[in-house]
Amino acid sequence: MEDKLFRMIINRIQFEEIYKVLSTLKIDYALVKGDVLSWYAYNELGQRKYRDIDILISENSRSKLVSALTTHGFTQLINDRFSQIFLLTCSHQTIPFTKTLSSQFSMKVDVNIDIFWGEYEGKRIEIDDFLKDVVDLEIYGHKYKTLTPIKTMVHLILHNYKDMNSLYLLATRKSIKYNMFKDLFFLLKNNSSQITLDELYSISYKYNILPYVYYVLYYVGQVFNDKLIDLYIYSLKNTEGERLLNSYGLCENERKEWKYDFKTRLETANLYDLIKDDLTKEDKEKIDINKSVFLGH
Repeated sequence: MEDKLFRMIINRIQFEEIYKVLSTLKIDYALVKGDVLSWYAYNELGQRKYRDIDILISENSRSKLVSALTTHGFTQLINDRFSQIFLLTCSHQTIPFTKTLSSQFSMKVDVNIDIFWGEYEGKRIEIDDFLKDVVDLEIYGHKYKTLTPIKTMVHLILHNYKDMNSLYLLATRKSIKYNMFKDLFFLLKNNSSQITLDELYSISYKYNILPYVYYVLYYVGQVFNDKLIDLYIYSLKNTEGERLLNSYGLCENERKEWKYDFKTRLETANLYDLIKDDLTKEDKEKIDINKSVFLGH
């Protein structure tokens, strides 16, 4: 209880800081993950642990948000030209922003300009269109714009697919973990009237993401034995999604077959040990470039 109370105090401070920024702007945006997801999935703030504030905007609004963040004392963690260009061309986000709030605490803001990964080879979703139906959600006393439950589901599915398949993430962190499936499970269970099977199929078909939706929900079903999840998995099954199930990698030329079952992937502390023998020289070079940009080494 004390940990949660402390977490909520820190979260409230962070939201106060980002409100100062967002309240000055007339742009479409959506706060995603964090306490927004805590509310949608668990009907309670502070239920999820998170390290940063995530904002989804279109490329058209990026410069306005960056300017407002800078005006309010935020600085980018890395500012070299190579990293800037790499992230804008090969990633879904800009270089993260940070602001020191005390001698012991600083906050981080991720500015996301896409909901796909850099390696995505299909037609990308227009973020301006994706943000057209944002809704207001009150968090810690202020109203913020966020996605509808159905689009929150889409965003989280794509985010989790990336985490489960990115060579860089698999090599550098525990990117397949129980809580990612728990969040999706409760997001669906607690918003089933707004995330209906028909609506999820329709939006997945519209954005051509059915394989990823099936893939991620299939693994939610491996963690949670539930009739509603089983219905969604059965109804959304498709050939391409099934083909992806036992592989990892975010594009065809880096995709590989898993040599370990899902239980092992979920329970291991070091995912890199499971994939290191499969990586090519090009894969390792790509991971090193990402390390230099995101980790500074």
